[in-house]
This record gives sequence, structure tokens and C-alpha cells, in this order.
Amino acid sequence: MVGILELAEGRGRPETERVGLQGLELLRVRVPAPDKLSGKRLARRVDRGAKVLARAGVRRVLTAAGFPHWEILARRGLEPVDTAPFCQDAAAPLALAVLARQGTAPERGTVCLWAPAVSAALLRAAEALCPRVRFLGVEVPGEGERVARWLWREFGAAAPGPGLQADAAVWFGPGGGEGRTVLRLYGPAPDLAGLAPMLPPAVAETGLDPLPAAALLWEAGRLQREKIAFSSIGQT
Repeated sequence: MVGILELAEGRGRPETERVGLQGLELLRVRVPAPDKLSGKRLARRVDRGAKVLARAGVRRVLTAAGFPHWEILARRGLEPVDTAPFCQDAAAPLALAVLARQGTAPERGTVCLWAPAVSAALLRAAEALCPRVRFLGVEVPGEGERVARWLWREFGAAAPGPGLQADAAVWFGPGGGEGRTVLRLYGPAPDLAGLAPMLPPAVAETGLDPLPAAALLWEAGRLQREKIAFSSIGQT
């Protein structure tokens, strides 16, 4: 089960209720956390809320963006939703969102994909981007040339020439090449270069951190690949 831990105004003990999120049932715990509450008292209240979630069988938790008490949740065996698989699956719309923010038309843009090994997500991104962008580079140690030949054979994809900087460099692991904008789609905290997924209005209104929320919906089949889109943080 997935839970929600929310810091809210009020007094007393944490309040628990089951809520729906795009057809998913989640257990939400609201922890009273007025602004004047001391750090130690707040930590105790967060721990009580985490204890409620853990006892209910929750293992993964959604929170608001910037939630500062993950170490308390971890002590109760709670962890955030893993966002890297979603980000890698959404590599193509992320790269296109980068080009749009730069004011670069896709048919004039250069995208480079880098990965430590060939993966299904990498190939899907390459397949989706080939018909859209001017140049597409794929760098995989020991496999880059084979993938490039496949892209040329299947889509007629043109690779960037020597010295041509990528408008968007997409890393599926550490150690990729530089670009005008770099997307790091791996690890516990992927770097989307100031982009965030666009959520359905009912989900956006919850105030949850957009990336883990979108990752959970995608994982559960409630967010289809063709409907994934991104915008700059702060934009609607």
C-alpha cells in the first residue's frame, strides 16, 4: 500500500483517512504541524504519523515537494516512490520539453542519449525522437555504433557531427556528455533541469510533489505514455 503524509495546521494527534487518487486507494495521515511548533515536537509528531502508516502496511509514501523529514520516515521502514523508471520511460517528452523551453523547433534540434547499457527505455526514446529531431546521437559504451546503425536503417536518423553540441543531453546513468541542457534520469533524485510532469487537475490540486505522484500513476497504469507532458516548474 502507498500512503500520503501531510503536514497540516491544527492540534492533536495525526488524523487518518483513505483517499482516492485517479482510481488508486491511498492511506493519508495528516500530522498537525503549526508554524510555531518546535523542531523536536514536530519530529515526534511526524514519527507518530509514520508509525501509523507503517502499522497499516504502508511502505511507500507521497508527500509535498521539499518534505524535510525523510530520515524519520526511513526509521519506520518508509521510503519515497522511485521516480527514475518513470523519468527514463518519459525521456522523449522530456527532451522535447527542453527544446520547447529553449525555443528550438524539434526539426532543428539536436538530442543526445547516453546510457551505460542498452535498455528498453533508451530504445523507446530513440524511436520516438528519430522522426521529430534533426540530429539524434546515441552513446552506449561498446554498443553506440550498433544502435546508431539500427536507427539509420529503421528511421534514417542522422547523428550529430563532431563538435556539434546537443541542445538536450539525456543521461540514463552517470557520466554522459555535455549539452546545452542536461537531463539526469537516474538515481534516487533525477534532475529534470527545472521541468515537472503535468498532472491531471484533481491530482495537481492535492499539493503532492508532482514527480513521485506522476511516477506512481504511471506505474499503476493510470498515466499513459502518450499523455505524459512536462512544463517548467511554476508554469501551468
